[in-house]
Amino acid sequence: MLNPIFEFFEVVAEELCTDPSRVITPNDFEIHDDFSPLLEDLKVTTHAKSTADAVQAAVKLLESHFKGKGSALPFIYDPYTALFQATNLPYLEFIKQMKSIRSIGKRSREFEVEVMNKLSSRVTGSLHRVGHPRDTKHSKSEFNAYLKVLGFERSVLLGADKDGGLDILWVLPLGTVPHQPIVSVQCKNGNFDLAEGDKSIGAGSRSLACHGRLQNTVHVPCVLFNDYLYPEILTTKPMNFVPLGLTDLSPLEVLTSTTAI
Repeated sequence: MLNPIFEFFEVVAEELCTDPSRVITPNDFEIHDDFSPLLEDLKVTTHAKSTADAVQAAVKLLESHFKGKGSALPFIYDPYTALFQATNLPYLEFIKQMKSIRSIGKRSREFEVEVMNKLSSRVTGSLHRVGHPRDTKHSKSEFNAYLKVLGFERSVLLGADKDGGLDILWVLPLGTVPHQPIVSVQCKNGNFDLAEGDKSIGAGSRSLACHGRLQNTVHVPCVLFNDYLYPEILTTKPMNFVPLGLTDLSPLEVLTSTTAI
């Protein structure tokens, strides 16, 4: 179940994919049977007295959320005219697509591929989609040989392993093989679930331990959900993986920032 703020975000994204510049008034939301319950939830979540106030508050919260991700909300909103205008249509189309495949098991590979594509515009270094089924390296021996190019010393696939619990590997552009830091990104085509995240990194962590030349602290396990992550949804306890969501794939406004203190 999505937070009403992000459910509202997905509704707007879908509308703007149909018409990138359009007026969506509170009445437009209220007369649509699917949107009426959402607006009530939105008013509760934003502590707003009216639908118009709830929409404006939701947009402000979304702007703050995207800013915290180093990016910008992919649309602008004028509360006086109720005009929504897309500013990043490709990202809105991505959101629409992710909503349409969420929690559909047969679409997990599609989710993984799209995550890879969006990551490629946000990071530097090299990305490797190694999850099963693979496009070219079909056998265990081909897979193991490929990972050895990235610095793995021992064979990862053993016995009934299909991909060793690995989906996407991001090799940072630092150091020299086999001493380059590696980020492992597990893709979960569903809503955020802490237990699922914990379970999903078990096999991957064992596979990363086969690298041999890097200590565990240089392996960064991440789990990316088809969802939106914010402080209230996460535990305050330490976690053994970095939780990521769809807005972590939004385009960075500045690729690298520097701070001197």
